[in-house]
Amino acid sequence: MSFLMLERKDRGVCVDIELYRSNKNLSDDLVDSIFEKAVSGKTLIKNRRTLTIDYVPEKLPFRDEETKTIAQTLAVVLKGARPSNLLLFGKPGTGKTAVIKNVVQRLHQKAKDLGIEVTVPFVNAKSANTGYKVLYEIAENMGINQEEEKKLQVHFTGLSMGEATDRILDFIQKKKKLHVVLIIDEVDSLVERNGDDILYNFTRANEQISGGGFISLIGISNSLTFKDKLDPRVRSSLSEEEMVFNPYTVEQLQKILADRAKLAFNDDVISSAAINLCAAMAGRENGDARKAIDLLRVAAEIAERERLTNVEEKHVRLAQEKIEKDTNHEVLKNSTTHTKIIILAIMKSKNGNTGEVYDIYSSLCNNAEHEPLTQRRITQIISELDQLGLVSSDVVSKGRYGRSQRIKITVPTLTIREAFKDDPSLSTWDLVD
Repeated sequence: MSFLMLERKDRGVCVDIELYRSNKNLSDDLVDSIFEKAVSGKTLIKNRRTLTIDYVPEKLPFRDEETKTIAQTLAVVLKGARPSNLLLFGKPGTGKTAVIKNVVQRLHQKAKDLGIEVTVPFVNAKSANTGYKVLYEIAENMGINQEEEKKLQVHFTGLSMGEATDRILDFIQKKKKLHVVLIIDEVDSLVERNGDDILYNFTRANEQISGGGFISLIGISNSLTFKDKLDPRVRSSLSEEEMVFNPYTVEQLQKILADRAKLAFNDDVISSAAINLCAAMAGRENGDARKAIDLLRVAAEIAERERLTNVEEKHVRLAQEKIEKDTNHEVLKNSTTHTKIIILAIMKSKNGNTGEVYDIYSSLCNNAEHEPLTQRRITQIISELDQLGLVSSDVVSKGRYGRSQRIKITVPTLTIREAFKDDPSLSTWDLVD
């Protein structure tokens, strides 16, 4: 390499470094400016926690009857008796989880005052996403994995479903008079993904437990047809008592939001008109209090960013647009061409197994004059799509024929069609069979 070429190369590197430093400084200045505005700007929200999904108020308006019935069902625990299994139904945002958390928190405290050993493991089956993870989280919540006796612990991996269940029941048996009220939120998701074996084992568990201990189940479901998917034996055992949470009316949402606004905002920050609009938007769809509160929070955040002193109706409308912006649509629209072709292949697949998906993918690539990626790379992309929640990938047992992976799309076909319609490389393809 000549001296001149070396000098030019070094000079190019210096230019690149200076450009990087310049861009970095601009980026730093922008971030610092945003933070400075946040510090100096007026804070409209005094208690952000009250606007989050995890916040459970001490009193839940318009849910007195439901609270009373659940409390009466669980009260027998304080006499050492096993309460009936309970199923709670209702659309999202109708207060199911909030009510049950409120009741069991008070039950746990009352039992503690009376010297009664009660544990209330709470598991969200949708976030746990596998049957084994549900069992692991139950063991974690019950304190089983902190036991010195290793043979009782439910490890994160490495046990069969049956062994993990047995260890949980052995722990209850060992503790003699331990009373367990197991709450499984999104229980319909558990059954959809993993069947009802876990529910069957726990509803039958008391036949194996002696010495005064027991386990009762409370299932929370967004689906009223959830029971139809259960084995008749599980259905009869699990739904000893049932309760339906009806959607909130617009008037009820107005009251809920007004009460929450007093906790969340500084005085005279949000108008009644803005609150009423939030209630109307959530009420006309499905009476979802969670969505109404989200609208309230996002509207306030928008007003704060504009450095305003009040939350107005226009901010609620902007919040509605922001919340309803389909994240899945954006991810799909900006995916690579090969990722889009893989999604189309999964849609066209009848069995959803990896081999069939790859064959369809290769055929689509050939039609579009694209060089197919390797099957290993396709498997990696499918795994990434699974992590994003765009597809689900479950392992299905075929008995003596081994196991097979079943892949299926989890987003609506219409969303995919809208996301792909402007891609010229896909324009000639039929998106669905």
